[in-house]
Amino acid sequence: MTAPPTSTADRRAPDRGAAAVEFALVLPVLLVILFGIIDFGRLLNAQITTNQAAREGARVVMLGGSGTEVTNRVNWAVGSTGVATATVNQACPADPERTDDARVTVTYTFRFVTPVGYMAGIFGAGQDDVMVLSSRAVMPCRG
Repeated sequence: MTAPPTSTADRRAPDRGAAAVEFALVLPVLLVILFGIIDFGRLLNAQITTNQAAREGARVVMLGGSGTEVTNRVNWAVGSTGVATATVNQACPADPERTDDARVTVTYTFRFVTPVGYMAGIFGAGQDDVMVLSSRAVMPCRG
């Protein structure tokens, strides 16, 4: 018959290293969650910025601006986040009717900064670390 443990160290001896193993199991999950929060926040900001850029482009078209002016305004609205591509789908005629609209589509290429982008690519959300965001804006022509 063995004697009962006499000290605290003797009682914890069989559990030695269990915390390290648990931490090793939980750490990857925590890192994926952290990286997901970071990239999701950036992605949401990029989508909001793309929406604003499309509205700015449609406003320039509504006021009779050229394609170069639309591109410049869209890139101004995007700011330092990158370069967007503006496409004027429908321009305002010289004498617009009440039903005429200016339509602009803005496309923006978003790049992930964490490994979450590669994991999203595995599940079909994008290609590797890139996701293409698109936004369309419509404004009535001035008549």
